[in-house]
Parts: sequence; C-alpha cells; structure tokens
Amino acid sequence: MSSKSEIKLSVAIVTRNRPDSLFETIDSLSRQSVQPYEIVISDDSNQEELILRNKKIAEKFGGHYFTGPQNGLYANRNFVAKKCTGTHFRTMDDDHFFPEDHLKNCINAIEMEPRTIWTLGEYYPRTKHMTLPPPIPGQLHPRGFSIVPVNMNEYFGISCGGTIYPAEVIKEKIFNCEIYKFGSTFLEYGARLKSKGFRIKFLADTYFVHNDTETTGSEISYRKLREARLFSMLCYSFEYQKTWKNQIQTLAQISYDILMGRYSFSEVSRAYRNFRVYPKN
Repeated sequence: MSSKSEIKLSVAIVTRNRPDSLFETIDSLSRQSVQPYEIVISDDSNQEELILRNKKIAEKFGGHYFTGPQNGLYANRNFVAKKCTGTHFRTMDDDHFFPEDHLKNCINAIEMEPRTIWTLGEYYPRTKHMTLPPPIPGQLHPRGFSIVPVNMNEYFGISCGGTIYPAEVIKEKIFNCEIYKFGSTFLEYGARLKSKGFRIKFLADTYFVHNDTETTGSEISYRKLREARLFSMLCYSFEYQKTWKNQIQTLAQISYDILMGRYSFSEVSRAYRNFRVYPKN
C-alpha cells in the first residue's frame, strides 16, 4: 500500500461456512486502486471441506489465515482485530464488495484524523441507485433502537462490519462484548468507545455493498437478541451516559415492553445480571 504517511490499514475479515462469498469479497478488494497493508481472515467455519477452501482462498490472495475462536460473531471480531498488525484496521464481513477507490477514500480519511473511528454506510445489491453520501448507520437510543442524531458532532454510531479503528482501540483493550454472540451489542460498543474518549465520525465519501442473503444471525434465538438489546440499553443509560432523562426513557421502555408481553421478567433479569457483572473497561 503506497501512502505519503505511515498509515497501514489492515482489513479484518470474519467468515463462517461461506467460501464462495469470501472469495468474492477478497476478489473485490484485490481490484481496488489502493491495496491494504494486509488482509487478515478469522475463520469460524465448522465444516472441514469449507475450512480447506477458505485456507486456499487466503493463500491465493496472500491473506493471513487464522482459525477463529468459535464463540460467536463478536468474539471473532475481537480475535481478528488482535491479529492485525497495521496502524488501523477496517472490520469486514465475508459478504461485502466495494465501489471504485473505496480503500483509497478510507485511507484519505485516516490520514486526515488518525485517531478518529470512521463508520461506513452500506447499500444492498437490490438498491437501484447507490449514491453519495450513503445512509448513516444509527447510534444507540436509551429506548433500545438506533437513531441518527441531529448533531453529528455527538455521533457514536458503529457499523458492525464496516468501521475503521485505530490500533489504539485494541492496545487499550476495548473490545466488543462477547456475552451475546449476535445482536445490538455493537451499538453498545459505539457508546462505550465514545465514553472512553474516542471520536466517531461518519465517512460520507464511500460505502460498501452488503450481500445479506445469508446470515449467521438466524442461528441466534430471539430471546438472546432481546436480552442483547436490554443489556445495551442498561449499559448506555446507567454507565456511559448516566442522565436522569436517559434512565427514565430506558426504564419506561422496558416496563412498557414487559406490559405488552415483548419481554419476560427472566429476560430482563438475565440482561440486568450481565450488565452488573460485565467489566465495561
């Protein structure tokens, strides 16, 4: 990767049982005008035939291949991030592809603000018109959903598979929460990074295309997804942004959802226990 600065952008790919899709993703990367410093692949596949195919794909494109931790998406993201050796790493899934000069625009943003976390917007293949700027990924609201703030100076949205982090995030041991293997805890991660002093900004100059025809999220129970949402709400309002307004909104939403039968008392209890014991470093 040629650059006037010392920026070294690692690409951190997580994959699981999708060698055809993985090939298309890395092939799309290989056609970029600027190449990454390294491609690091963490493979959570559980079928030997697919593991062998993924290893061959990594070898073909000169990527660094590692066997993943087999403990869910967020554990895999943490694992592959630790394996990156660049000054920055860009999270990526095995079902993404990219417009012209995507990596060039990513590196330009890093060079402007090296310590900033840059969040990327995404389109889907069915989208007819992919224009700039792309949709802005939302940030966590005290009531559990994601919103785009009016004041982007206070933005802390994270795109789960499309964010650029400085290596300092890993050096400071600020990792994705691994209690829940899938779900809205990536929004909790953005709020936590913001509370640790990192600036998070939306990169409007490029996007990625997410071919979401398959997802490992379908393997996760709705109960766990609901708990992940509750956990994220509690972390945000009772740890990262502890205002009375946020806390009232969170408690009111949880109470309402219990009343409407959307959450069980046991789900709320488990989410609360996890919130109490989780080290929010």
